[in-house]
Amino acid sequence: MPTAILEPPLDRQVRRLTEQLRRDRSDVPGSVLREWLARAWSGFAHARVRDFLPILVERAVRAELTRLAEDAPAPRTGLPLRTWAWFTARRLLADELPRRWAHSRGVARRAEEIAPLLAPGERDVLVASAWLHDIGYATAVCETGLHQLDGARYLARRGVPGRLCALVAHHAGAAAVATAADLAHDLAAFADEHTAVRDALWYCDMTTSPTGERVTFGDRIAELRRRRAADDPVIRALAANLGERAAAVRRTEERLRAHGHAREPSLPR
Repeated sequence: MPTAILEPPLDRQVRRLTEQLRRDRSDVPGSVLREWLARAWSGFAHARVRDFLPILVERAVRAELTRLAEDAPAPRTGLPLRTWAWFTARRLLADELPRRWAHSRGVARRAEEIAPLLAPGERDVLVASAWLHDIGYATAVCETGLHQLDGARYLARRGVPGRLCALVAHHAGAAAVATAADLAHDLAAFADEHTAVRDALWYCDMTTSPTGERVTFGDRIAELRRRRAADDPVIRALAANLGERAAAVRRTEERLRAHGHAREPSLPR
């Protein structure tokens, strides 16, 4: 669902309310709060008396936050895609796997930052895939042990668009890992797109540490090798997919430079 288009005075009011709510709910991304506030304002678009609209809008958003705080799956319909993605990832990862959740938050934060280099219709897809990319590690989702495949299957069962499922399925060179784990046939059910969105997701993942900080691509790979055993399928797959990962990072850095971003310190020239 696209973000509501606001008139300048209304946009300023939304920004003020976003900051106010963020002080109270720092766990909720600003983009999610802003989306809810914009939708709430749109619901009062035809109100004749507007003096109390900020109070009514704030109450509506707080009620939505309370409803989503319940430990139950959010409905796939009725929520913007990136809001549903954030809530789903938080519900699956935050309590059980706080370190994995910290990483996911860092990846999504980076996706928010670089999303403007994409076409408007692609930005929500990138951010949603960033939130969801590691849900396959959650106990409620894990089936095969290949987290990319398990996450994609979980999303597909919940009616998530096939493209988003496929981005989750193939992030971080999953095809080579699937081959090492004898799961290539299963992963092939999801098509691997070769697009700027796919590259950007890989880039965000490969330049974010396990605890959510920005790192270089080289440091990320070095950390991966230290953390996993030599016979781990992920490590064995690096012989096949390290170059592919590096190429996705490099292409994204080139796109960032073309859009006026400073060169990212991920790969050598």
